[in-house]
Amino acid sequence: MSACATRHEGAAAMTLDLWLAALTALGLLVYLVAVLIRPERF
Repeated sequence: MSACATRHEGAAAMTLDLWLAALTALGLLVYLVAVLIRPERF
């Protein structure tokens, strides 16, 4: 296996990690904004 192929596979895994982190951050942002708007529901 060449070094280039290994590097490409690592980049794909990093991209997946970044997407998961972005989705988590977005979910937390939506939740916190909802709590700020309507705190009595939580």
